[in-house]
Amino acid sequence: MTEVAHGSSMKEAIQRFSDHISTEDTRRFLLLIFVVFGLKVLVAWAVYGLATQGGKVFATFWMKEWGIQHNGGWPLLFHGWDSAWYIRIAKTGYSYPAYAFLPAYPFMIQIANLLIGEWLLSSFIVSFALGILAVPMFQLLAENYMNRDQAAVMTLLFFLFPPVFLFTSIAYTESLFTVAVLGAWLFCLRKRWLISTAFAVIASLTKLYGLLIALPLAMRLLRERRRKLAFLTLFIPSIIFTGWNYYLFELSGDWVAYWSSQNHWREGWPFGITSILRSVIELGWSMSESSFISLMGAVIIILWLIMIALIAIPIVGSIGTDRDFGLYGMLLFLFIVSFGSVWSFARFLPFILPAWLTVRTRNRFVITAVIVSFPVISLVLWYQFVVLGAWVG
Repeated sequence: MTEVAHGSSMKEAIQRFSDHISTEDTRRFLLLIFVVFGLKVLVAWAVYGLATQGGKVFATFWMKEWGIQHNGGWPLLFHGWDSAWYIRIAKTGYSYPAYAFLPAYPFMIQIANLLIGEWLLSSFIVSFALGILAVPMFQLLAENYMNRDQAAVMTLLFFLFPPVFLFTSIAYTESLFTVAVLGAWLFCLRKRWLISTAFAVIASLTKLYGLLIALPLAMRLLRERRRKLAFLTLFIPSIIFTGWNYYLFELSGDWVAYWSSQNHWREGWPFGITSILRSVIELGWSMSESSFISLMGAVIIILWLIMIALIAIPIVGSIGTDRDFGLYGMLLFLFIVSFGSVWSFARFLPFILPAWLTVRTRNRFVITAVIVSFPVISLVLWYQFVVLGAWVG
């Protein structure tokens, strides 16, 4: 009797959840916002607890690196690695090698700091708030390609996916980039071209490859034979991005200051798919029976290649769902694997949004396993990235 009652109550709970996310009003968005927000707070609390276990004063690896005292407080829980560069730019402006970081996110930190008066808190609030704002935007986009139940499940899968969960929680640019791309394509689907182009401009000033989102907008307009609008959709983000590069030239005297400053990070960090293939060949020649480290390196590189192939499959499939948006995803994928850092693929590739349009599942076991396991994995990544200073992105 107990098992029957338990099973019945579980089915009723799932049915209520399904009914809630299938409604036509805005309540369907609030549920997923609450779930994602709650899990982010819960994981952050768990990471903080691990960092202070045994009565230790809260501290992270980055306090020592950045010269911050232990009274830096909990906002440091949301900062690591490049977070300091964005804050530095917001506080003092651009100088070498900070030219490699685009201005949209530092500018938003500046605006937030005018209201809050604390840099760490400002950078955290901007990224975290945008990460939550992206939830209903993503769900709304998904509903253009599938029913509301499927859109809600896909939204959960995306935002609980560990790299997405982590980098839309901490002080990084992924939240702003996601909102910018979502805004550009959502307003494109609604034929609000001016607003769509404005979001494309924000994307192009957030990440170098953000400019690519202007291409599907122009393709959609060309298909509707609106050539002048298509030209403006490409021209406006491009000319603003060019203006940004001219500003860097005025500061540095270097027309390619962005690329030149990348050399600061390139040493010892493999960039592009060719670096993976070269590493495979080098390891193949150097491995011997006693070369355990080389063997492990080869295994890691082969796993990277498998991951890239697995991600390519849904990206190609998304072309069948939406030709313009899918081609954007394909171009973005090719750009990242051709020019990006190998050790950042796990961070960049999951944010190719068209790939997620092909995700479908109604399997309750899969959904339950995701909700339970993904936050735990995110907790481990978060602790490694922020508290221990390990690169996981």
